[in-house]
Amino acid sequence: MVTSYMFQKVRELRGKGLRQSQIARELGIDRKTVSKYLSLNTPPKYGPRTTVTRGDPFAVFEPRARFLLDQTPKVTAREIFEFIFEEGYRGSERTVDRRISRIMGEKPKERYFEQRYKPGEQSQFDFKECVEFAFVDGVRSVHLHFGTLPFSGTCRVRGYPGLTYECFMDGVHSFFEAIGGLTENARIDNLSPCVAKILPDNKRLWTAAFGRAIEYYGFGVLPCTPAKGNEKGDVERDIRTFARRLANYAKNRGIVFKDWDDLNAFLAGYMEERQKDESRERLKEEKTHLSPLPPRDENILCRVETTPATGYGTVRLGKSTYSVPDSAISASCRVVSGPYGVTIWRADGNKECVASHPRKPDGEHSILLAHILPSLIRKPQAMVRWAHRELLFPRPIFEKFYKRLRMIDAHGAEREFLRSVNLVHFTTLCEIAIGMELILETNTETLFDDLKELLLGRRAPCDVIEISFRENQSPVNPKLSIYDSFIPNIGVNR
Repeated sequence: MVTSYMFQKVRELRGKGLRQSQIARELGIDRKTVSKYLSLNTPPKYGPRTTVTRGDPFAVFEPRARFLLDQTPKVTAREIFEFIFEEGYRGSERTVDRRISRIMGEKPKERYFEQRYKPGEQSQFDFKECVEFAFVDGVRSVHLHFGTLPFSGTCRVRGYPGLTYECFMDGVHSFFEAIGGLTENARIDNLSPCVAKILPDNKRLWTAAFGRAIEYYGFGVLPCTPAKGNEKGDVERDIRTFARRLANYAKNRGIVFKDWDDLNAFLAGYMEERQKDESRERLKEEKTHLSPLPPRDENILCRVETTPATGYGTVRLGKSTYSVPDSAISASCRVVSGPYGVTIWRADGNKECVASHPRKPDGEHSILLAHILPSLIRKPQAMVRWAHRELLFPRPIFEKFYKRLRMIDAHGAEREFLRSVNLVHFTTLCEIAIGMELILETNTETLFDDLKELLLGRRAPCDVIEISFRENQSPVNPKLSIYDSFIPNIGVNR
């Protein structure tokens, strides 16, 4: 084929006096082609091909592609291309994409059937996993719990850190609190925290915790048939509609959440504002058919275990460990795990709350400095190989401060460093870090004493390490100006 550009080039070279054979060599085409297009006054025109010039590379793989589409209807053309390429296909991916679109067009469109529900008859619940939101401590992967009333079209959303039983049940109870009562039935998916085993005839063996919840709330549970999400199509529709919109709305407006309560307040407000007037009116009718909601009960909504605290000053919950103060070591503890936090109580006659932690994913640990510092100061060399040593160095300046202490006194560096970190009982780690930076700019060799005076002034106790942790004490605002004289050139040309 000769393009219009090549046609013009042939005539241009001829105009310069080149012979036909020279033009053919210059353009890399046949001499007869040059002769043909020199005799024409218009560029060549080509019609569609009437014959197949090569074999169809997709033809032998089309049965395989149709089989994959039947087995997995949501498979993509890209995935099919990868499958058949491994089996010998050597055509282009574009060809596969075009042919799969043609095959999909052959299938009849799916028919949907409008469903009718009685008011208060059913609620539907499901999770949308791993939706990213910005928090002050960084981006978190949030699991959105959706609850929907099919009759009125009411939908509510809450965010959780995981897909645990506690998160699911807190979402269910919070949804019923928001709408003002219980529905007759709840339609759920086959979540592992709720379903221990799927039995024949679409029956279920519930987990012990979820079995107690069913008895406590008194609603009927309608589990979906495996791989049949259409059986709870209303909540699935709301997930498709709102999960992406919620994330985009927060991201595009630069919303950064302080904590889980802040996120959930945003989610509730967003869904409330977008509820249609017709849905509000139908919800008023539906509320008259709802049953009373029992009060929150941590034995139903939370995971509760009784376990002794180990000699390491921790209690174990699943694959995670949570620290307790020295006073609780070896004591029997009642561990209450909710969706967002873990509280630890003494299970003996005292029954006091000894520790509170944020809930960690299974396998991660929560060790509080306030719990371990008193013992570490008594055994300073233990920090050298301590399994959670990184907690003592939350910022690079702490490592620099420790290295300076070792240069001054290698034997007593650990004790002095731990005494310095222990100032967190009276101020914040941020202020300690600022103080360390100022102290390291001086030539002093009494680093801890100077740091203590800088941060606490004359109000500091005689020996900070003997003062117990005070949970609600406000951070001290240090007077950093008293150390200006130690910094080179400070006060000059300010």
